[in-house]
Amino acid sequence: MSVDHLAPLGVLGTEESWERLDEFHPDGTNLWSPDAPIALGWHPYTRSSLWRCAQCSGAFLRYTEYGGYYVEERIRPLLADLIVNP
Repeated sequence: MSVDHLAPLGVLGTEESWERLDEFHPDGTNLWSPDAPIALGWHPYTRSSLWRCAQCSGAFLRYTEYGGYYVEERIRPLLADLIVNP
């Protein structure tokens, strides 16, 4: 997916919430699972930004993973069916 046509809308977390690194996976999913819940108060969504696609009007979450030896940009469609409030 090209990100050239994405426009930023804002950030989801706050400096205080950035410290929260636990993820919400009650059904054994993981960060890469396509059906993983989107729990906005949990990692990585506390460090994500919200973007809108100019072509399809879809909403996307973007997050940058800073590993020990790499920086990796992650993007995920914001699907209403997956949003949870645990």
